[in-house]
Amino acid sequence: MLRKIVSFIPLVLLALSGCTGGGSDPVVAEFNGKSVRASEAFGQVKTRLFDLEEEVYRTKEQAINEYVDQKILEMEAQKQKLSKEQLLDKEVGGGAPAEVSDKEIEAFLASKGLSLSDKRIKKDDVKEYLKFRQKFEKQQQYVAKLREAAKVKILVAEPEAPKLTVTTEGQPTWGNAKAPVTIVEFSDFQCPFCARAVPTIDRIKQEYGPDKVRLVFHHLPLPNHNRALPASLAASCANEQGKFWEMHNMLFENQAKLEDSDLKEYAKKLELDAAKFADCYDKKAHLEKIEMSKKEGEKVGISATPSFVINGTLLQGAQPFERFKEKIDRALKKG
Repeated sequence: MLRKIVSFIPLVLLALSGCTGGGSDPVVAEFNGKSVRASEAFGQVKTRLFDLEEEVYRTKEQAINEYVDQKILEMEAQKQKLSKEQLLDKEVGGGAPAEVSDKEIEAFLASKGLSLSDKRIKKDDVKEYLKFRQKFEKQQQYVAKLREAAKVKILVAEPEAPKLTVTTEGQPTWGNAKAPVTIVEFSDFQCPFCARAVPTIDRIKQEYGPDKVRLVFHHLPLPNHNRALPASLAASCANEQGKFWEMHNMLFENQAKLEDSDLKEYAKKLELDAAKFADCYDKKAHLEKIEMSKKEGEKVGISATPSFVINGTLLQGAQPFERFKEKIDRALKKG
């Protein structure tokens, strides 16, 4: 069954990616004498179909790399008249691993939002893991040198993501309007996964800066989050006074406290004009704009948060920084 689905996906994406001629946009159904083309039937799910195709590609890529790495190591071991284990021990396993300091342990745990104050975490276990990681990273560096010398090329074509065109005019923005990369985020202030994405977005800001990356925020309050819409209204009212991102951060830091009184208290903490904010919020002044954001998401097939459109390419979920970096770097390379 999976094989049939996998073989079907490229045909669907091909149908969606080209012009409207019969060859590139085939008829997939008929009713009452009418024809249904692929672009019509699959328009709302094209991003999900791409996710499946990309997952297949990543699985193939990983399998190819693992196979090639093992063969390269075997060839190098034969060249040096050693076993593969002896080669690795000689190149990366010799001597005792460097001692791991308490500062390194604390920094590692902090990067994961953890600390030694959690009784479930054993300091010695963390130390052993970091020693193992040191050795693993050395091995990866050694294999990378062998791959470079062997001139490895992956010949399986990477799928091309369907390009999404999202309207950004009038939305809260961070960064230079002429930045080569635009990241459009569809988010919900009550969504826990959206909160998890905030540190990643902050890191993107720090590492790339406003001249390389522009961030645009679209509201997508989900119907099962009863305080998401009020929070979006509060953020929009803060935007009127030039403090959208400050309110954005405060809302995500206080997801359990999004009642009307909480939102007005946050406005005071941010030193907004309290009367002006309350008037804006009570009148739901920006409700229509928020509804337009929701419709914009629906138009491009986005119904889950957080979702990010990076120069037209979709990335869904609270993904690690490395996934964003991969797509941002690729977009910068393309210019």
